[in-house]
Amino acid sequence: MQYSYSRLSTFEQCPFKYKLKYIDNIDPIIKDTIETFLGSIVHQTLEQLYKTLLTGYIIFLDNLLTFFYHKWYEQWDDEILIVKKKYSMQHYQSRGKQFITDYYNQYTPFNKTKTISVEDRISFSLDDEKNYQMQGYIDRLDESKSGHYEIHDYKTGSKLPSQNQLDKDRQLAIYALGVKHKYPDANDIELVWHFLKFNKELRSKRSDQQLSTLSSQLISSIDTIENTKKYPRTPSLLCHWCRYKPICPQYSHLYQIREHRENRYHKRTGKQLVDRYIMIKKQTNQQNLDSFLELEQLKKDILDYAKREQLDVIYGTHSKILIVKKKQGSTEDKETQKEILLIDD
Repeated sequence: MQYSYSRLSTFEQCPFKYKLKYIDNIDPIIKDTIETFLGSIVHQTLEQLYKTLLTGYIIFLDNLLTFFYHKWYEQWDDEILIVKKKYSMQHYQSRGKQFITDYYNQYTPFNKTKTISVEDRISFSLDDEKNYQMQGYIDRLDESKSGHYEIHDYKTGSKLPSQNQLDKDRQLAIYALGVKHKYPDANDIELVWHFLKFNKELRSKRSDQQLSTLSSQLISSIDTIENTKKYPRTPSLLCHWCRYKPICPQYSHLYQIREHRENRYHKRTGKQLVDRYIMIKKQTNQQNLDSFLELEQLKKDILDYAKREQLDVIYGTHSKILIVKKKQGSTEDKETQKEILLIDD
């Protein structure tokens, strides 16, 4: 099995997403995010620029932007997810145009380095026995006038990392391992990032010792994945951009509500159960026996509903309830767990 930077990163970010994508082979439910779409079109455009250069010609900026717009409308889909609702599709398109224009004006006539390959797939082993296989795609591989190799990567994101972060970055360092494997004369490799939003070029290098350490770390990460039997969900800010949200127990109930396909439990939907539970929890006297008994029944109904629908979170009108499993003790055979409800306003 071949691993990649994105595959390893997916497991580290969320093992459950890793399982859906790489083990169950489930295609993403959400079509795409606008950020991913923008990045893809910009990459295709810069790929076209350098492929043309490899034939000995320089493509004019106007023609390059025409290519950009053509690819944009050719591949656009109304189901593409725009997370930041205050921005429109046109906003991201204008941003892409600016990225291309700034990059072109900064590097024309593109003669500072010699391009070796564009969107080149690399495949290599981390060990002599070839038990640990890696692969990746390099945006652009150049050779400088001084004879060293340069691995170029285009970034369309909104954050500009520090030099310290780049010096610890794994993605291009992994590509450096591949380049050294493919080109025996690649003794001096420079990692080059183009942060297009900021029109900035940042660089870093890795020593042979650093690459050797990285190789060992990658082997360890692969071993961890290969020996994993449980794939827990790990909620984070990255969930907002996850394309598997509609089938994730953290968010699937929210999509049921939006799509008006929520199941009922004892004549109540999950949303109604949550709203009633929170209302009584916040407004009634906890010493009132009737309120106490209703709360206990609602809690049971909510837990039953969550179990039946395979949910981690149940959404109400203004709040949501998280079902959290808390370790309570252990026996010789297994740990015991108690499920508790946490209200998130």
